[in-house]
Amino acid sequence: MTLPLIQMNVSFSHTKPKIFIVFFALIISSLNGTSQSFESYDTPAPKFDWKERVFFGGNLGAQFGSYTFINVAPLVGFKITDRLSIGTQLQYQYFRYNIGRVIESHVFGYSGFSRYSFTNNLFGYAEYQVLNGYFDYSGKRTNIPHFFIGGGYQYPISDNVSFNIMALYEVIQRTYSPYVNPIIRAGVNVGL
Repeated sequence: MTLPLIQMNVSFSHTKPKIFIVFFALIISSLNGTSQSFESYDTPAPKFDWKERVFFGGNLGAQFGSYTFINVAPLVGFKITDRLSIGTQLQYQYFRYNIGRVIESHVFGYSGFSRYSFTNNLFGYAEYQVLNGYFDYSGKRTNIPHFFIGGGYQYPISDNVSFNIMALYEVIQRTYSPYVNPIIRAGVNVGL
């Protein structure tokens, strides 16, 4: 970096040498600051590409026997960093169980999740979910919260598509919860 040549004719008086020194220091520092600001224009700012950060996917689940459970849950997520993702998921569930009397319900819900990748394939997972359905004999729809923790394995199929499988534990386990621990989920994620 070359500084421009500055010529100044200066005459000192005994009363104003401090003002001159301050004035000269301000001129020199502003020239240096200006040259630094010009350098920043040479380097383009990195582009933020939403297509690299947003992903879609979903989970399918099923359990059969005296307790029947079917789950369809599409999701949309966002990669905050290369390792940390967050997202939201919609839920549709059908369940039927027999405890001396048959209970059957169509359940709707939503959830928020976070996923942290420890390696390219292994990840930790946490999810808070609220389901709304008929969970008892009262005939009223009820909201039931759930909190899942666990982990999973992600198998890349291509650059933008991966298969994942998770083993989760439902921490709250309310009386009318449609879940029986452990919960196994499998799904596919597709990036844009």
